[in-house]
Amino acid sequence: MAIKSSTFGRIELSGKDAARFVQHMNEDKTNPLALAALARGREISEKIKKGEAFKLQPNA
Repeated sequence: MAIKSSTFGRIELSGKDAARFVQHMNEDKTNPLALAALARGREISEKIKKGEAFKLQPNA
C-alpha cells in the first residue's frame, strides 16, 4: 500500500493511490448526507459565535 501514516505524522499518497484521490476529488459526486451534516454544523457554529443556545438532535 502506498499510504504512510503515524500517530504524529501526516498521510502521504503516491502512485495509483494519489492519482485516484485526485480523480475522486475532481469527478465523484458529493454525498448528500455529508452536505446535510456540513450545513447543520455550520448552523451550530454560527450560533456558538453569536452566543446563542443550540440543541443537538441524534440522527438529524
